This record gives sequence, structure tokens and C-alpha cells, in this order.
Amino acid sequence: MAPESRQRRKPGKAIGDEGGSEGSRSVRRAMDILSLMLSHGGPVTVAQIVSELRIPKSTAYELVRTLSEADYIAPPSRGAGFFIGRKLYELGMAYRSHVDLLRDGAQIVEELRNETGETVQLSVLDNQLMMVLIKEEGRGHLRIISNVGTRVPVNWAAAGRLLVSDLNDAELIKLLKATIRQSPTGKAVMNLPKLVAQIRKYRRLGYAIELNEANAHAGCIAAPVIDASGRCIAAISTVVPEQRLNKPNRDRLIASVKGAAERLSRRLA
Repeated sequence: MAPESRQRRKPGKAIGDEGGSEGSRSVRRAMDILSLMLSHGGPVTVAQIVSELRIPKSTAYELVRTLSEADYIAPPSRGAGFFIGRKLYELGMAYRSHVDLLRDGAQIVEELRNETGETVQLSVLDNQLMMVLIKEEGRGHLRIISNVGTRVPVNWAAAGRLLVSDLNDAELIKLLKATIRQSPTGKAVMNLPKLVAQIRKYRRLGYAIELNEANAHAGCIAAPVIDASGRCIAAISTVVPEQRLNKPNRDRLIASVKGAAERLSRRLA
């Protein structure tokens, strides 16, 4: 049976033709092609695209060529037509990792908060900034500047340094030059060579520490969440009053944060 969206389409009118600019219409048509492939559950030919979506043949060929060159669709190993390509598979895996990160991350963040009594966050890189994805408040009265959804420059936080640690030097310096800002405390590292050296060092160590850079009278200990390919896709961190960052409490917190990040990494592998 044809999908309901195609059954209700007005005769003689292609999906996505209802107004809008030429560019947005092309995007909608490209999405219609991908949806058509999903609804068929297998390869479709250009002739099927023209017939079922009611778009001009020249437009269909151009869209198929563009999607194919970008690896969003590809010809099957056998038979004719085109089907979902490598790029869409990668996007699907990224979406799955994000969903798993939210579900499993929430549990582990809560466990770490219960274990340490401190405020715990799970952060990701979003549009070149560190974004707090999950947060559990500690039992104390320490007030920190970030909440869920907050985005801050990566040079403000220990977690931010880890989130960009997979970039090569050229990419890293370009990102830092575009986003580096001084923090409210006035103590964030602004020197690029020093910051790059810190980022490389913390990735080798498997954890990062900062003190009074993002929050006055507080520090942060963070550890990377590593996916199956070995890349840092998130960071777990705990925000601690500066008086509780002295040895041996600091070493205990480092072990706890690293352990939590490793558990989450194993679940996502």
C-alpha cells in the first residue's frame, strides 16, 4: 500500500512544491526521494522517482546525481536503481549514539552525583562550543554558571578541553581563534600555545582539571567519553568547591569521574 502522504497528494503536484524558494523546494524533493526509498524498503529507479513523486525527469536526474556524489544514496551491489548510502548510515549511527548518550548518560551522571555528592554534568561539543547536555545538582550550596542547554567557550572548562582533543593542531587552533573568550572570573586560559598544550596533555592523562576559570572558588574535574572509534564524543565532569580539591580528595574525585566516563564509554561502544 502506498504511504498515506502520497495518497493525499493533490493530483499533478509534486511533494514539496507548495511555495518556498527554489533552494528549499530542491531540499524537500531530495528528502522526498530518501523517504521514497525507505517506503519501498529497497532501491528505486529514476523512472520510479519521476512517476511517484511527479517531478520533472531532468530534476530527478540532477537530484540523484547530487545525492549520489555526496554518498547519501548509492547503487546496490546487484540490480538497478539507488538506495540509502554510506553518509545516511553514518548519520543514523550518530543519532543512535546521541539517543544512547542521553539515556545511559543520565543514569551514570546521577550515579556519580550520588557517589561524590558534587554537581555532575555531561557535556558535548555543539557548534564549536561546550554545551551542557545533562546536569545533576550536588548536595552543597555551590552555585555554578551553567545549566542544561548552556553553551560556553571550550577554554572555560576542563570538559571543553577534552571535547576538542581529537582535532589536529590546525583545526584546533582555528576553532580556538574563533571561539576563545575570557570567562566571568577573568582566569580562563587565553594563550593559544598554552591552551593547546593543556588539551594534548589532558587527553594523554585521560582527565582534565581547572580551578577558578569558569566559576569563582570552584574547580572542575572532567574525563572523556570515548566511542567505538576512539573519539571523544562527550565529557563527564564534576564541579567542586576549591577547598575540596586538595589531596587526597582530588585523587578520589579523579578516580570516580574517570570510572564514570569509562562505564559510559563501554555502554556506547
